[in-house]
Amino acid sequence: MFFKYLRKPTPTDLLTSGEAFQYFEYGMSVLGWMAPPKYQFVYSMMAFFLISWCVYYLPIGIIISFVIDIKNYNPSELLTVLQLFFNSVGTPLKILILRVHLWRFREAKNLLIQMDNRCTAIVERLEVHKWVVNCNKAYLIYICMYIGYTLSTFLSAAFSGVLPWRIYVPFIDFRHSATSFWMAATHETLLMLFSVSQTLLTDIYPVLYGLMLRVHIRLLRMRVEKLCTDPDKSENENMEDLISSIKDHKLIHECAQMIHPVIARTILVQFLLIGLPLGFSMINLFYFADLWTGLATVAYINGLMMQTFPFCFLCDLIKSDCELLQIAIFHSNWLNTSRRYKTSLIFFLFNSQKYVIFTAGSVFPISTSTNVKMAKLAFSVFTLVSQFNIADRLTTNKNKIQ
Repeated sequence: MFFKYLRKPTPTDLLTSGEAFQYFEYGMSVLGWMAPPKYQFVYSMMAFFLISWCVYYLPIGIIISFVIDIKNYNPSELLTVLQLFFNSVGTPLKILILRVHLWRFREAKNLLIQMDNRCTAIVERLEVHKWVVNCNKAYLIYICMYIGYTLSTFLSAAFSGVLPWRIYVPFIDFRHSATSFWMAATHETLLMLFSVSQTLLTDIYPVLYGLMLRVHIRLLRMRVEKLCTDPDKSENENMEDLISSIKDHKLIHECAQMIHPVIARTILVQFLLIGLPLGFSMINLFYFADLWTGLATVAYINGLMMQTFPFCFLCDLIKSDCELLQIAIFHSNWLNTSRRYKTSLIFFLFNSQKYVIFTAGSVFPISTSTNVKMAKLAFSVFTLVSQFNIADRLTTNKNKIQ
């Protein structure tokens, strides 16, 4: 069943960390990223045409339409095209980065599966199951939001009698007849459905890894808090538990380092592009959009924020969890232990001060504050339009042309 990865836990049937990416992998298979064992040549050809159409043709089609049809744009249509264009330019870059580093996705997934081996207690396995389900839910929520934006824009265009995104379609003049209009609108909608689904893959994977890394850091902290608390364990057994915790901590950092290069590059691209589309969306929403266009623009703004904010917030939580782990190590029951145990604990405490931190392009840390600073560009664009009365001038010029 498709929804078996959302099932409630039972002691004999629990999900593992690798299954947190189940729906993500389904999406990669459908969109041409993961070839099946059979018919790989046919799959590769279809994947090539699909990705060329919905990823690389999209910005080209917008540019062509912009050049040959700009005189017929009203201000709202112009801003809708601009907000889509800047985001569509970043999508091919993000997809290229992720495809090149796809092996890191597999290696990091294997490291998460290794971390599961330390989850021997039923409470720990239940916690892993809970967050695996949450990861799969997150994927479904994302895809509903992205598809919701596409369908809402299509419906707003249908009620307004204009094309949703004005993407150039060869051999079809949408002004020629009603049939031509609906053919062009249908093509645009299908193109955008596949395009936003491709974008979804580059936006959701950092969130999935962030959630699973966080749960394993928390489980490690729970194990650290239990060190030397069982009176039936010998000194050697306590020492083995400490060494296992040190190995678990090392494994967490290995997983983070494995996936960090691809996250750093894709998030950097998104940070650089978020300001202008968000600014154009706000101008469109406050000055030009009617009811239906406004609803579609709000859905687009939500999608833009979902591209960066959840993972930035997760990075803050992961840093907080690392701090709590460090405190747990210091406050563990080590006072009456041997010198060898204390020496190993000091080593563990020292290494725990190296937090799991993700950076955008190895330039600046990924955090909520960084996301807010990048989004401020949108308010700068909005303020510029307000100060120079650009919105009124666009409306006046359009009325003169008409």
